[in-house]
Amino acid sequence: MWRLGIAGAPRPAIPSVVGVGRGRCALRSPTPMLTPTPRPRPRLRLRLRPQLSPAGTTTVFAAGPDRPFSSTVPRPVLGPSSGPFEPLRPPTPSSLGQPRAARTFRRTRRWARRLALLSALLGAGYLLDRQVYASGISRSLRTFGVGLLVAADYKLNFRAEPLPLIGSAGGIDELHRRSAERLSDLLRENGGLYLKIGQAIAMQSAVLPPEFQRMFARMFDDAPQDDWAAVEKVIRDDFGGRSVEDVFGVSFAGAEGKGVMERTARASASVAQVHWARLPDGREVAVKIQKPEIAKQIGWDLWAFK
Repeated sequence: MWRLGIAGAPRPAIPSVVGVGRGRCALRSPTPMLTPTPRPRPRLRLRLRPQLSPAGTTTVFAAGPDRPFSSTVPRPVLGPSSGPFEPLRPPTPSSLGQPRAARTFRRTRRWARRLALLSALLGAGYLLDRQVYASGISRSLRTFGVGLLVAADYKLNFRAEPLPLIGSAGGIDELHRRSAERLSDLLRENGGLYLKIGQAIAMQSAVLPPEFQRMFARMFDDAPQDDWAAVEKVIRDDFGGRSVEDVFGVSFAGAEGKGVMERTARASASVAQVHWARLPDGREVAVKIQKPEIAKQIGWDLWAFK
């Protein structure tokens, strides 16, 4: 039997007790009990979309169209202070702690001093070599460098088939031409007695390849020449300070009764160069001027040849 409970909801009747004895009890139910079927609960899916409230202090997460929930997040609030005004005071030295030693770059300074000292020594040596020895030391070092380069080139490429990766194409003929050009440029740049070596190489037609002969044949009369200022200085030193006009009786302005002389050399060799001149009596002469740097370079050149 069903009875009406609170709010009129039906509920099953409670069975009555009919007997009790020695811890036992017997129940009797007038009718079988009916169990109500539970209703399924609706499932709620939350899709959180963060939104800021107007006050800026609470973040509201919307869980649905009509069921939001909020999570309070503290946010800084900028505004006037409620305490008394205090002026800004600098920190005291005691509150800053002990001072730290400045960082030093000892290794960098040491290498900078070494580099500066090396540069100063190299500069002083270059000036000394240029003024006292007429670049004799520099010419000797240049000779050793080019000689090593030519020797290494012949060591690697004087073969029928070039070496892989490090060999150069062109064969042995190209090797001779390349080496002859390097040596010719070296001898012409050094000048002096080096041109004598080039002339001797050019005359060895039965020993050296033809590439060397053709390249060095120009050194007999096509050597670098000094400018007119150096020529005039040599003449003044040899004739007690007299000028070229006084020594040879020439005039570069074309004066009457004076001879003429060319300032550009007709030919230049290893130790001297030749200028053409016509004397006042009509004779044509060749004035051979020794190059002033030969006297300073000859010692170093002979040492390099040895």
